[in-house]
Amino acid sequence: MRRHAATRPFTLIELIAVMGVIILLSATAIPAYSSLFSGRKTTLAANQLNGAVMEARAHAVSSRSYTALVFVKYKDASGKDEKGYRAFRMAEVYHKADASESDTNYTWRRWAPGSSFVLLPENTMIPDSKENLGTVSPTANGNRGSTSLLNVKSLPTGSESEPMPNNESKAPAILFRPNGQLAGTRENNVVVRFVEVNRYEASSSKAPKLPLNINWLTCKTKFLDPVQ
Repeated sequence: MRRHAATRPFTLIELIAVMGVIILLSATAIPAYSSLFSGRKTTLAANQLNGAVMEARAHAVSSRSYTALVFVKYKDASGKDEKGYRAFRMAEVYHKADASESDTNYTWRRWAPGSSFVLLPENTMIPDSKENLGTVSPTANGNRGSTSLLNVKSLPTGSESEPMPNNESKAPAILFRPNGQLAGTRENNVVVRFVEVNRYEASSSKAPKLPLNINWLTCKTKFLDPVQ
């Protein structure tokens, strides 16, 4: 009868060595995974807006109305507006047919039927400045903001059933004409840059920004290289 050799137990030194390797690999892998996961959040936020742009443009054409993607802030723990926008929603707006396109001529009419506030993923936002939420010359490759977006006025202050995150009466918006083109951009593209909140608050000048560029004429979107 053949006998099996007895299994030799691990020594204490061998166990310590294996644990050391596991700790070393964890220390290397976890930060890399966290960085990758955070990057995916800003990409997810940009994809959310990308889908909303296509939906808002289609709504403008099908309903033959000026349609806006309205960006709103939230309040921080002290009750002040946060430094960036964390939500948006599609709305129909009024526009004076005989007036030039400017922020004084767009007034909130109603939230688009079936729409609701789209919240960006946790720890992501669009910083509050025309560099991050504005228009840019098509030849500038999206690296410099040009002018601020138009504003939509007379937003509702909200209710228990439809709360406005910050209860502001006006907010910046990406606006679409009934023909599907962007309104008020003066032949400039719209650029929206997404950041991680914690990295932006630690150093706004060093935090990477993921830009989404929207063509003023075709409304086609594309991701640009991250900028600081």
